[in-house]
Order: sequence, then structure tokens, then C-alpha cells
Amino acid sequence: MKIAYIITSMGVGGAEIVTIDIANRMSRMQNEIIILYLIGTNSHQDKIDKSIETKGLNITKNPISFIKALFYAGKKLKNFKPDIVHAQMFHANIFSRILHTFCKFPQLICSEHSKIIGVGVQHSFRILIYRITDFLSDLTTNVSKEATEFFIKQKAFSNNKSIHMYNGIDLKKFYPNNNIRKDMRKLYTITDNEFLFLNVGRLTPAKDQKNLIEAFCLLCKEYKNAKLMIVGKGELEKQLKDLVLQKNIKDYVIFAGNKNNVYDYYNTADAFVSSSAWEGFGLVIAEAMACALTVIATDAGGIREVLNNDQFIVPKRSFSSL
Repeated sequence: MKIAYIITSMGVGGAEIVTIDIANRMSRMQNEIIILYLIGTNSHQDKIDKSIETKGLNITKNPISFIKALFYAGKKLKNFKPDIVHAQMFHANIFSRILHTFCKFPQLICSEHSKIIGVGVQHSFRILIYRITDFLSDLTTNVSKEATEFFIKQKAFSNNKSIHMYNGIDLKKFYPNNNIRKDMRKLYTITDNEFLFLNVGRLTPAKDQKNLIEAFCLLCKEYKNAKLMIVGKGELEKQLKDLVLQKNIKDYVIFAGNKNNVYDYYNTADAFVSSSAWEGFGLVIAEAMACALTVIATDAGGIREVLNNDQFIVPKRSFSSL
């Protein structure tokens, strides 16, 4: 089988990692695979099987670049002759639907990774675009039942061709490892009697690490043996570091930055905390659970479906509850 994956970008994010993992697995099952991405550069080339051709379409805010990308992708797919085109996230989904109007291929699958696809008017406009172009896809998916039902209710997805499809993780990569735990805790000078909470995610409003730091500050007043490690980078990094200084807890909080070996960090921790204000599937929660971590999470997006235990779920944006 020939499969073309089309994704908005190849930057840092859960959707990108999931797409690469699926593409690699399908390639190893003797399928022929190509990946096209609309914008930016490829941050994951070293993670993609060498048998997979990966091509950026270099779309910018100039409309001409969009038209050029459509014709290039059309020519590419005409030569490749895919059995399935699988698009991921809003921009790639709409791009692929437009492509489908003049480039014929048997099946187009369009996948979303959340029910939040913009802010305010932008979100409403994108819902409308999905509704207008829905007839151009053969199947639509989302990463949680809650999100899929939301899009159906908004008439953005047709009920008769929409399913929820949970993200998967590679259990050969995510598992408990005590040797890694010892080495990593030694690296970060975390003692055996210190309890380490871990958060993994981009430092953005969506992940709401401000809520996490406020909650941890309350915890530190009662428990002096607790530490918090945050793995990730983002536009709120300085603001979050300033908050840690302001709360006088810099000796208890570690900003580890972006890491490719994130599974090592799961093994370093004693518990995982997700403080998200909104979320799609919550891939990091599944990864943390696979590494045998207890997970505490806010009730955002599909997290409840992943965690499946109300005892460890708290309201969003409430640091006292967290």
C-alpha cells in the first residue's frame, strides 16, 4: 500500500511525533510512505526511517506560495499514486481537501488532535471552514471521543464518517527502568528521599504551567522534600522562571528545556502532573503511565478518557485543587 501523510509542520509537538511514529511503523510493515509538511523546517529528520521521503512545501503568508505548494503536492501525489492520503491538523486538513478537488486519490482521512482549533473568532471561522469542506474527505477522526462529538455537534464533522481514534505509544520505548532512574537523579542531584513531580510540555498558555507553579508553591509550604521538574520550551519560559523567583522556590524547581530522551525523564520522576487549560489526547499522560507513574491531571480535553480515574483529576485553572 502507498500512504501519503500531510501535516502542517514538523516542529515540536505531539501530533508531529504521533505522525512520525505511525509513518515509521507503516513503513516497517512494507508500505511505501511519503510525508509532506506545509511550513517551517523539519526538526525530526533523525527520527524518520530513511526509506521515507519527507518534503517541505515552504508555504508562507504569501498566497502565491500556497498555490505553488498545491500544484507541487498535486504533481508529487500524481507520480506517487497513493492509496490513502492522511492529513493531520487544521491547515493540512484544509490543504488536502482542496488538493482532493483536482488531484484524485482513493481515500482522504483528515485527523484533528483537539477540539480547540483557534481562539475566539478564529476558532469559529475554522469550524465553518471544516463544515463547508467536510464533503471532500472520506473519513474524519479526532483523538478523543469528547472532541469528536464536539465537532459532530458543531456540524463540522459528519456523524456517518467520523470516529475517535486514540493516539498510541510505543511500549518498547516507554517502560519503567530503575537504572535510568538512578543515573538521572544523580545527574540532577535529586536524593532518594526527595519526591519529584514532572511536567512535560511546551511552555504555552495551553499547558498552563503557571497554574502548576502556583500549586507547587502551596505544596512547598508543607513539604520541604518535594521538587518539580518541567521539561519543554516555549514563549512563556521567562515569565514562568520569573514566577518561580518571585515565589522564592527556585531551589525546588528545575527547568530542563527540550529533551529528545523524554522517556528518561519519566523514569526520573515519582509522579507526573498535567496542568493543561486545554488538551487534545494528552499523549504525555499515556507515556507517563506506561513508565508506571501516578498521574495528577486537570480535566482538559480527552485527558479524562486517557487517565480513566476521577480520583486524580481536578478542575482546570484551579491551583488550590491541583
